[in-house]
Amino acid sequence: MYDFNSINDYLNTKIIGQTIIQYDNLTSTYAKDKNIFNTCPDGTVVLSENQSKCTVRFGNKWICREDKNIYLSIILKPIGKNLMISKFDVIGCSSVCEAVADTCNVECKIKWPNDVMINNNKISSVSCDFVGKSDDPSGVIISMVVNANMGTDEIDKINEEIKNSSTSLKIETGTDVHRELIIGHILNNVEKHYDEFMKQGTIISAVSSCIHNSAIVNKTISVMKRGKKTVRKLYAKSIDGEGRLVVADEKENEEILSPGETIIIYEGKA
Repeated sequence: MYDFNSINDYLNTKIIGQTIIQYDNLTSTYAKDKNIFNTCPDGTVVLSENQSKCTVRFGNKWICREDKNIYLSIILKPIGKNLMISKFDVIGCSSVCEAVADTCNVECKIKWPNDVMINNNKISSVSCDFVGKSDDPSGVIISMVVNANMGTDEIDKINEEIKNSSTSLKIETGTDVHRELIIGHILNNVEKHYDEFMKQGTIISAVSSCIHNSAIVNKTISVMKRGKKTVRKLYAKSIDGEGRLVVADEKENEEILSPGETIIIYEGKA
């Protein structure tokens, strides 16, 4: 299992990760967080060595390899704040991207709204959900998966679609990575961005990180509305203060896209 003492050595937080619960195997860390939400303090983290049902945005499946990857979910209870899922997508993605860059010395790109990539291949995905009613939520759960120590042979056993768009930190760095170090840095970054949100109501630092590391900002992209078939070509201009994508059409008319209703069709690897 994860070395809890080692994770704690890397933590520099007051809220995030001050309570950590570990499991060998779960259906999903998100499901466990949702089940224990009411009895756990703000910032509680659930870790699992394996997940039997690992799904990310829109119910898409993610690779699960026991003892190889990182599976975690964080309970957040920002009472009285203006909650939008897009804000926490940005907090999660920027936290993973920054942590990987700092600990593994590799360049990451954020594929808005939920994926972190190296060399155009996914190494991580972030999924955020409200707890309680969507119009009056009790809080938010941020779930993260990170491909850490899978080798090429393990990825090659996966179906073609996933295999051809996935990588791991081990593959990209050429060596096993210290999972506890990465987890500690992720949680420290979440605390930094969450602290700004709680004190100021903004996510400026997380948005700036996402723009700086974006895979699509200042590029032309193809966009579909969820449930629709029409594909539009739009220019990705920026990410706004709510974590939404700012785009413009060929006539330079601006539009703001929310992640829950938008599908980005990426050229090349998905």
